[in-house]
Amino acid sequence: MSDISSDEEGINFRPGEIPNIKPGMFVSGWDDPENDIGIEEDKSPHVSLEREILWAATEDKTEIVESILEKDPSLVHAMDRDGYTPLHKSCYNNNYELAQILLKYKANPDMRTEYQWTALHSACKWNNAKLASLMLQHDADINAKSEGDQTPLHITTSVSACRDTLVALFMNPKLNSNLKNNSDESAFQLAKRSGLTFPLFDMVHPSLSVETGIID
Repeated sequence: MSDISSDEEGINFRPGEIPNIKPGMFVSGWDDPENDIGIEEDKSPHVSLEREILWAATEDKTEIVESILEKDPSLVHAMDRDGYTPLHKSCYNNNYELAQILLKYKANPDMRTEYQWTALHSACKWNNAKLASLMLQHDADINAKSEGDQTPLHITTSVSACRDTLVALFMNPKLNSNLKNNSDESAFQLAKRSGLTFPLFDMVHPSLSVETGIID
C-alpha cells in the first residue's frame, strides 16, 4: 500500500508532510461547520458562569440559562471557542422558549461564529422554521453570508423537507434570492441542481424579483 495520501484535487502528501491549513483558508460553498457541533464537550462547564451558560444552552437547560442571566445579563453574549452564542444554540436546538428569553436580554441575532454563521443560519440548517421566523422578527440579516458565502436561503435550500422554513424566508421583503455563494451558485440554481426544494422554489421564484417581495 502506498504511503501517499491524496485529496480530491489530486494533490499528494506523505504522512507528516500535510500542511497546517488554518480554518477558513479554503472554505467552499458547501462547508458545514455545524456538523461538528458538540464533538468536544466542555469537561468543566461549572467553573464559571460564562461556561455554564453555554453548557446550559447546549443542553436545553432553559431555567439555568435564565437564572444566570438574572445574575449577569451581559452573558447573553457569551461565546464558545467557535463563536457560538446561547442564541445560536437555541436555534439549532429548536428551543423557542430559550430564544425568547435570550432576546428579552438583548441577544444579538446577527452575532457571528468563527465561520460567520448567524443564529438564522443555525435555525435554517436544522429546518427550525419557528426559530427562523423569530430571528427575522428581531431584524436578523436575512442575506447574511457565511465564510463560504452561504446565505440562510442557500442553507435552507440544501435541506430536504424544509417547506416551512423556506416560506418564512420567502415572505420576508428584504430577501435577496440572487446572491451567490463562492461556488457561484444562487439558491435557485442550487435548488434546481439538487431537486430537493425546486418545486416550491420554482413556484415563487419569479415573484422574488419584485421589490416588495412575494406577491399574490
